[in-house]
Amino acid sequence: MSTPLYDALMEYVKKETVPFHMPGHKQGRVLPKEYIENLAKIDLTEVPGLDNLHNPDGPILEAEKLAAKTFGSKQAFFLVNGSTAGIYAAMYAVLNPTDKVLVMRNSHKSVYNGVVLTQSIPVYLLPEIDYENGIAMGIDVERLEEVLQKERDVKAVVVTYPNYYGFCSDIEKIVDIVHKYGKILIVDEAHGAHFPFSNNLPKSSIKAGADIVVQSLHKTLTSFTQTSILHLNSDRVDVDRLKYSLSLFQSTSPSYILMSSIDMAREYMEKEGKKRLEEVIQLALYVRREIDKMEGIRCLGEDIVGRYGIVDFDVTKLTISVKNLGIEGPEAEDFLRRECNIQVEMSDVYNILAMVTVGDDEKRVKMLLEGLKKLSKNRKRVKFGDRILFPSLPEMELTPSEAVRKKKVRVPFEKAEGAISADFVTPYPPGVPLICPGERIEKDMVKYIEVLYNKGIKVLGIQDNLLSVCEI
Repeated sequence: MSTPLYDALMEYVKKETVPFHMPGHKQGRVLPKEYIENLAKIDLTEVPGLDNLHNPDGPILEAEKLAAKTFGSKQAFFLVNGSTAGIYAAMYAVLNPTDKVLVMRNSHKSVYNGVVLTQSIPVYLLPEIDYENGIAMGIDVERLEEVLQKERDVKAVVVTYPNYYGFCSDIEKIVDIVHKYGKILIVDEAHGAHFPFSNNLPKSSIKAGADIVVQSLHKTLTSFTQTSILHLNSDRVDVDRLKYSLSLFQSTSPSYILMSSIDMAREYMEKEGKKRLEEVIQLALYVRREIDKMEGIRCLGEDIVGRYGIVDFDVTKLTISVKNLGIEGPEAEDFLRRECNIQVEMSDVYNILAMVTVGDDEKRVKMLLEGLKKLSKNRKRVKFGDRILFPSLPEMELTPSEAVRKKKVRVPFEKAEGAISADFVTPYPPGVPLICPGERIEKDMVKYIEVLYNKGIKVLGIQDNLLSVCEI
């Protein structure tokens, strides 16, 4: 009998690869032994006494109330279809067809899918770009206010905080500006679920006063992959419509394993996780200092604060620049995996990203440092090529919801200049679309994506060098 997926998973486990990637429990290191031993037994359904996620009035409701208290929100709703479902539900709860929604252009693909689902009209806010390091960073809050002054009929604003790399815009000013103009603020805080548990981390957007906040507990805390929480944090949102939206985008057979892992993660952070998180923060600071001593490698952090709309950063997200080694991120990622048995979270053209969580310890952190030292010593330092310039924002000819309903044809990507895209074109990770449905494909975008291809970055939306475009 062949079990290719299971076999691949077990091969990864047997190699004892050191994971500096999500999920944050790091292969169950912080999960109670009794819990792990009983996983198959608690894979249950809505039998009496176990409550129902879509109409909770028992232990699920109690667990959600405890989560709201712990994270500091008014109400908390468990998500078993990931933060993606939370983003969909949040947008569906506050937007009607043809409503305008202000969206950070470097949002996750789920936000763009939310635009399609709600049939809303996106107004894009360009992030500040760090060209030196090749990262789309934060929001210029003055530009945010200018857009809201101009686009008075915007219904809601969706921002990402922090970005994938842990860098944070000024969330307090964003909240103030959005509420000043009477708009609803939805925050994709997928990478900031640990923020409420330490004063040595950026402020959570829950505490800052955002209306709806979606957090992925599996990324930086200890629950299982696909688990998140949607926090309702104000009275500006119709709670009944939000509950309906949640039932619309979540499975009718929610996993009790996943839900219980959310509950367990919350309890862990309450009892011992806060102390452990402080220890991990100190470990991360130590790693940063050691990395900055290495030739040709540096860890981005304080040097970014005060620039590109960034006011703070998550020290546990290690964005490690390798460009001064004369190599690119995917090559560094591959070297660490092959030569050092270390797997980082992701790589881009200039950087690799390693995540340190409460599941890590000093031993594994030192293994990362040894791997980086080996990387530094084994690379010939040559001048890196010219910096990669991000292409200009494409013109929107159709709304995303209109474009995905059009008849489609597939064309070679290098010949797609001038066509209107019928699909998302998304480098992954981090899952931020360069082209959205309904946008006209320009020459500079074609060239930019060809560069990504040549540098080993996987680009979703292009298959066999073909792209779906609208037949006009």
